[in-house]
Amino acid sequence: MEQIEFDDDNGRDIEESEAQLDSEYEEDPVGFWEAKQRDLLTSVLDYNLRSLTDLVKNKQIDLSPNYQRRNRWKDDRKSQLIESFLMNVPIPNIFLNEDAYGHYSVIDGKQRLTAISDFLFGRFALTGLTVFREANGLRFDELPVTLQTILETRANLRAVIILRQSDPDIKYQVFQRLNTGGIRLNPQEIRNSAWPGKLNDMILEESLSGEFHKLLGIRDRNRSAIYREMRDAEFVLRYLTFRNNWDTFAGGMGRKLDNFMAEHHDMPEDDVEEARSSFRTAVRKARAAFGDNAFQRWSPEKQSWRRQVLASLYDAEIFAVVEFPEETLREHSRDIVSGVKDLFSNAQFRRAVDAATNTPSYFRDRITMMRDMISEKVG
Repeated sequence: MEQIEFDDDNGRDIEESEAQLDSEYEEDPVGFWEAKQRDLLTSVLDYNLRSLTDLVKNKQIDLSPNYQRRNRWKDDRKSQLIESFLMNVPIPNIFLNEDAYGHYSVIDGKQRLTAISDFLFGRFALTGLTVFREANGLRFDELPVTLQTILETRANLRAVIILRQSDPDIKYQVFQRLNTGGIRLNPQEIRNSAWPGKLNDMILEESLSGEFHKLLGIRDRNRSAIYREMRDAEFVLRYLTFRNNWDTFAGGMGRKLDNFMAEHHDMPEDDVEEARSSFRTAVRKARAAFGDNAFQRWSPEKQSWRRQVLASLYDAEIFAVVEFPEETLREHSRDIVSGVKDLFSNAQFRRAVDAATNTPSYFRDRITMMRDMISEKVG
């Protein structure tokens, strides 16, 4: 009887680590910075907490939950931040992107801003405080007036603002390198900030669909690295970027994804809906062909499936099924799944899926071999 291997690498439901998926972004050419650094324009402002809360209230700072990864601080961690302000403990800077004059989106610091605004808006009561214990259980308007004044006017947070006039290339590179005490942004989170619009909205909507999450094996969003790190959204984007040209891919996957968003973020609504339909069709075909084992590694040695999604196998399977009718894939699903097992006994295929996801020859090889196997199985 086939087995599912539940060793999911410290709770991750995707095989590749963030470092592996984003490895190409580690390059930092000296020439690039010498040419571009003069085009980075910033402003530094110190805000008291009342001013920051007013900016959030007036929607001058965008705290949209779609913007960054989807995990949120719980009340005890928010309370620790508030207590740090009361204790006058230095808090790391936040970084804002100027979308338009006087309107900003958060590059780094979303959770801190959310905690501040939630507390001053009275949305939670303090809990777990160890120094100001007498404040446990109190909301902002229940605090002594002295503590309210300290939080509103004395406590402050420094904001580094990347101005809209900055060169787009240097701005994107700066976004990539911010790591200031929160969780470092990954490329998909930055794309959400850099290129908002109908296309990005559609990608985020489709990444959350029940059918796609089921295909990715996401059972509990709160425990899913794919969901928390927005890899589901990146998978949607990967499909849209390469659906018509995967066989000519010549390298720089991350940059290709960036360029696709830069060029198409404001695409007409009809084109957005065509792209949505294409992706949904691909998801249905992948489900028809591979069933519950879509995008999962088969281990010939253990005769078992790994529960984790393998991003390189996602490429192979999502593009390989496109040219076949859905019903044909469904009729031959048993044979196709058997063919996937056979491919994992093929040294060339295993090299192609175990290599970095952005290696051009392996990217093309794994899709071609998967497509040819399916073609053979469906006759």
